[in-house]
Amino acid sequence: MELSGIELRHLVNEIRSRVTSGYYVSGINAITKSSLLLKLHHPTQEDIMLVLSAKGVWITRLKFKPVEENRLERVVQAEIERAKLESIEQIGSERIVSLKFRHPDGIARIIVCEFFGEGNIAICDENMQITAILNPIEVRHRTLGVGLRYAYPPARGVDVFDVTLEQMLSLRSEAKSLDVLRWIGRSISMPKKFVEEVAKRASIESKLAVHLSDEQVEKIYFTVKILVNDVSSGKNHQPVVIIENEKPIEALPILTEEAAKMSTKKVASYMDAVDEVLSSEILDIGRSSKTVELDKQIAILVHDLDEQNKAMEKVMQKSAAIRKLADELMSLSYQNPDDGSVHDALAANSASVVMEKGVKYVEVSGEKIEMQTNLARVSSMLFARAKEMERGNASIEEARAKLLAQIEKLRGQTAAIHKKVIVREQTAKEWYERYRWFVTTDGILAIGGRDASSNSALIRKHLTEDDVVFHAEIHGSPFFIVKNAAVPAQEGKIDSSLHQVAQATVSFSRAWKDGLSSADAYWVTPGQIKKGAPTGQFLPKGSFVIEGKRSYLKGVEIRLAIGVVKLNDREILVCGPEESIKKRAMFYAVLLQGGMDPMTAARKAKTEFVKIAGDGEVAETIKRISLDDFVRALPTGQSRISFTARGQQQDIPEAAVEEQQQK
Repeated sequence: MELSGIELRHLVNEIRSRVTSGYYVSGINAITKSSLLLKLHHPTQEDIMLVLSAKGVWITRLKFKPVEENRLERVVQAEIERAKLESIEQIGSERIVSLKFRHPDGIARIIVCEFFGEGNIAICDENMQITAILNPIEVRHRTLGVGLRYAYPPARGVDVFDVTLEQMLSLRSEAKSLDVLRWIGRSISMPKKFVEEVAKRASIESKLAVHLSDEQVEKIYFTVKILVNDVSSGKNHQPVVIIENEKPIEALPILTEEAAKMSTKKVASYMDAVDEVLSSEILDIGRSSKTVELDKQIAILVHDLDEQNKAMEKVMQKSAAIRKLADELMSLSYQNPDDGSVHDALAANSASVVMEKGVKYVEVSGEKIEMQTNLARVSSMLFARAKEMERGNASIEEARAKLLAQIEKLRGQTAAIHKKVIVREQTAKEWYERYRWFVTTDGILAIGGRDASSNSALIRKHLTEDDVVFHAEIHGSPFFIVKNAAVPAQEGKIDSSLHQVAQATVSFSRAWKDGLSSADAYWVTPGQIKKGAPTGQFLPKGSFVIEGKRSYLKGVEIRLAIGVVKLNDREILVCGPEESIKKRAMFYAVLLQGGMDPMTAARKAKTEFVKIAGDGEVAETIKRISLDDFVRALPTGQSRISFTARGQQQDIPEAAVEEQQQK
């Protein structure tokens, strides 16, 4: 499948609308040698998985395991990891997309993806100097390579988004001997699938473009504009995937007249259609590259098996022909061998009597039996020859069985390799997973902000009148919400939960980074929080005015634990107070301040968890959890692991994590 310029415009528009300000690259992985997977993270929004490939750019719902090495992977990781996606632009109507990333220090990097020919991916600095490129190019009109300045290819035809009726009329006179379909395709760089649709919608039969009237050109022009607008803007979309031999081969944003004649499958959006088709393509490429030698061996064995099958079939046909003749000669055994009826029987069975060195033979299906004066004897000899041939078939069958066993063994190896290309649909995360969260030993959900933005979003979007709000008496404290806890808290029934949330609040504050051993926290009711600043005053983002009495918990120990818990059949990381994590986790590690930077601490925790899990599916699951996820779970600042152990692995109560109605 090849993306057209107008289809690409829709994909770029949709990506731009979904990747809002604040998304940064939190992870980069190779899929195949010509495709990369970028994990885009946002403090309060869902993660977005963006595929950059030589075939296209799209948001995927799948999780890929790398199937090939990609020589750009390390360069892209070094150049854009942790950088924010600042913009994504299509170059005119060309099949070229430019993505601009900016690091916190202001340094920008640009990735240019080309989706024509073999496709290409180039990484450039702010001056468009190429630092790495997938496929270096040296052709007449441009040269692309490391150290050179990136140059766009010469424009082909008129930009379909900006074409005017006057240009279409002018292009008609220059068409010479081109028919209408080729004229439209060449003039405005439209793919055949849409050119044919334009011609059908405009009721233009195939003829030379120069013979078109002004009215016909005008009709073509307005049909083109409507179709281009529908495809690129998402208007009147009827997205489908064309299926051939049970495989997705083409994604269409609209159901064209030609596509309606094929086997199609409806999908929710054009992005989903592209995801299904192009993801299938890059995975097929990856699988094939992994099994090239095995596929060659299988092809040779299949050829040998075909030859054996042909040999068996030939022997069985000859044996059947000999038996048939033997049966008929047996029925004529009272006849003289030179009788006419005997000759008729031979002719009817494509057999004949031949003479060699003065000896007569009956020849049938290439086999010769010496003619006897007694036809019964001839028949008996033919039966014996047929049996001999059938016994010989047993050795062919034995060789055939060995070939089949070898083929099945190699196919099993191929299937095992294909299974390693793990592709899973991303499971929708719970809303509170965007924040810091844990479930207390009393089964109550607590959610905290990660930064000023998520603090603000948490209070404004998820705070209800039945909640309790925690904050620490220290600069740089998150807000923590204890869901549905107001009444039991006032009655003093959840002291342990309140203490755990207080501990989480002070531990995830600036106190951890500053190395404090304890700090004070307090809780208030939702009605005490004012979301607007008093008249004439200014509140920084993520800050709120708190009125009335505060209920304090003094001298709360700063101490956390990180563990692997199961949520909706998923193994995920949760960081919080030791008692709460210990109760829910499969295994956990107690964290203390100082010692290691977040990445080193994350690597250490992951290694320890894999070690405790031992061999098996759980260990493999932990290995697939990215280091970035570990880093996100840890508190800000240096940490060290005090000890690791197995947890009690108690289920998270469903009632504790039900989504609350947002304000």
